[in-house]
Amino acid sequence: MKSKKTKKEQTPEIIALDLGCGQRKAEIEYFTENLQITPTKVIGLDIAECEDVDIIHDLTVFPYPIEDNSIDAIFSSHFVEHLDGIERMKFMDECYRILKVGGKMRLLHPYYKSVRAVQDPTHKWPPIAENSYFYWDKNWRELNKLDHYPITCDFEFSIFYLWQDGTVANKNEETRNFFIDKYWNVVADMIVDLTKK
Repeated sequence: MKSKKTKKEQTPEIIALDLGCGQRKAEIEYFTENLQITPTKVIGLDIAECEDVDIIHDLTVFPYPIEDNSIDAIFSSHFVEHLDGIERMKFMDECYRILKVGGKMRLLHPYYKSVRAVQDPTHKWPPIAENSYFYWDKNWRELNKLDHYPITCDFEFSIFYLWQDGTVANKNEETRNFFIDKYWNVVADMIVDLTKK
């Protein structure tokens, strides 16, 4: 006869958030394939009352109704470009607050040298570049004497690109980097994976 698991023996929940999910909340499989975390549930947060939204909340109002160090993974697609620089600092600190140590976050947004970064009148300044992500690394801020900025988060990050034109993706790395550096509208979007230190 099998015994029932006690409360302490139960497998802990692995919780993922989709911030600004709208009507298309990310599925569990997305986190498994892209962040190598398989959540037991995905919670959608958005200001709009939609079918996929589990918690209605304005993501420019801090803190979020989420406990400290309680989230395993965060995904946010095409939201951060709607925040200005100060709001982005608060957003990154808030994500840092709610993520567990080692928790992962993926942000998807228009690349600063793409027309996509400026075409939407609700996008805010500044557009987001690779070097923007250094500001979310505590060691980099300290080395550059920017630890007086009102930022507390500390993330490692890696960057990937979604190409405007698929033919560039087939080029060698040196050619791709040349195109990224010298031309506009080569990269459509940046995908950035961050890990809480």
